Amino acid sequence: MKQDGALVKKFVPCPLWDFAGLQDWLNEQARSGYALEKWPGFWFIGRVIFREDPSAVHARYCLDPMQEHFGIAKLREQAAGYRELGWHYVDKIGNRYAIYRCDDPQAPDLYTDLESLSWAMKKQVRWVWIAPLFWLLWAAVLLQDEWPRLLHEREAFIMDLILRSDLLIPIYLFMLAAFLNALFQGISVSWGVCKVQASLRRGEWPAPQPRRYPEFCHTLVSGLIVGMFLLFLAYLDLSGSLESQTLSGPEEWDFPHVTLEEVLPAGAVFQDYVHPEILPSDTFDHSQLAPEQYNVAQGGMVRVGNAVQQETRLRQEWVRTLTSSLAQAVYRGKVAALHRSLELYRLNWEKNVSTLHPNLPNAYDSLREEELSYPGLDGLTRFTYQYSNKTTPSTVYIGWADNQVLVLNCSGAVDSRAALELLVQRLAED
Repeated sequence: MKQDGALVKKFVPCPLWDFAGLQDWLNEQARSGYALEKWPGFWFIGRVIFREDPSAVHARYCLDPMQEHFGIAKLREQAAGYRELGWHYVDKIGNRYAIYRCDDPQAPDLYTDLESLSWAMKKQVRWVWIAPLFWLLWAAVLLQDEWPRLLHEREAFIMDLILRSDLLIPIYLFMLAAFLNALFQGISVSWGVCKVQASLRRGEWPAPQPRRYPEFCHTLVSGLIVGMFLLFLAYLDLSGSLESQTLSGPEEWDFPHVTLEEVLPAGAVFQDYVHPEILPSDTFDHSQLAPEQYNVAQGGMVRVGNAVQQETRLRQEWVRTLTSSLAQAVYRGKVAALHRSLELYRLNWEKNVSTLHPNLPNAYDSLREEELSYPGLDGLTRFTYQYSNKTTPSTVYIGWADNQVLVLNCSGAVDSRAALELLVQRLAED
């Protein structure tokens, strides 16, 4: 019968797989006058509840490996049998061990044969290896959208890390820390249980492990990771550092650029779009690895002489990174991302549009991708293609010079070669 003593919470100094260490620790607490009250379940943070009980000095505790992972019926059946031997069920340690207490000093130990104890742990050994496999599966599912990019779109993935380094790198580091912490814990438990069972199979009582409070340390590390991640999210929300800065127009384009009016044919009449929502908003972004990122556009209708008005657009992207190697990675990422986008469009066209309208020409019959050598640039790739509903081709230049990356997307009446020449000249002057 339980006493009216005060409840005391104590940190477990042994790892939960340390069969002998846990049993010795419980018996030490009993000799000090503390009876086990409850072993916390799901929200276990390394502390166990005891009750001050003078009669506990005569008690013995014994751990019984649970042979079925969710064997509640089996546990009740065993508890009834052990009660006849003087051992009373107290609680269980997760799904690893059932805890029994005996107040009769004459009652025999639950296990006098180490081989039978080893056999009792056999099924538990199979279950403990599921934990590391679970964490590996968890990582695979959590990053299911990232694995294909990492394997097949590596350049674009690295580019995103650079351009959004303030967000992506900390998030990936937090995820990696949480995964490694959980995986290490799972492997440690699995390895420890196997060591205990191996000792029992050799006919040796397992040696207690050093008391280093591993459960509390694991909980503390997990709490720190979660706490730091929540603080990081709060910082992002309060600082607004992830929000793009909207620019009002060319007067705020503080980077080497060209304007649409400069690269139209002589005598061309340009009429800007009446509805500005037709074009994406000009934006400025930044990150620690790429402190300047501009994405701007101009567009409208252009008439040259008596020709029919052409829909004309000029989109420009410009990125300045901290180093030339980072810029080269962004350049490769931009090329890979555009190539992937055009390829997906082609596949979608062939799958959907061409089957419904077989007489329409393929949107990318004229698609060309070329690596060029150009004075003033360390790298240059040119894409040319023509949509079926357009009369003129589109040209995209993606260039890299030292720690700068440029993207020049020209369509309609834009003189793309003149635009590139003028832009490279201004890069050199800048």
